[in-house]
Amino acid sequence: MPVENDFHHVPGRLRVRIPQVKETPGTAQNIQELLDLQGVIDIRIKNITGSVVVQYDPKCLQHEQLLKVLTENGYYDNAREIPADDRIYKPSSRTAEKVGKVLFGWGVSKALEATGLPLLAALI
Repeated sequence: MPVENDFHHVPGRLRVRIPQVKETPGTAQNIQELLDLQGVIDIRIKNITGSVVVQYDPKCLQHEQLLKVLTENGYYDNAREIPADDRIYKPSSRTAEKVGKVLFGWGVSKALEATGLPLLAALI
């Protein structure tokens, strides 16, 4: 069953995270065999992270062809792809929100201390 995927690509290099690599023994070998195509220069698979990095000749192959092979064999599902904006923006905006709340609380407590209301500051 495919799960969330993400990929990054520049011409000649494709990195795809495939959770099955971590979860199912033999998956890495199967993917290695599936991607042994004309134009593929090197395939590196990290079982610990589930990362598959394919170096290929962009004159012979396009990254879409590699993703298609993975999709047809159940290792990639672009409907479950995590957009780059979600991978980067959402976690950082949540962090900024938390930092903002902490700083706001600190500022309010300092303001209340300055006005002589330390008991109210302690309650906040």
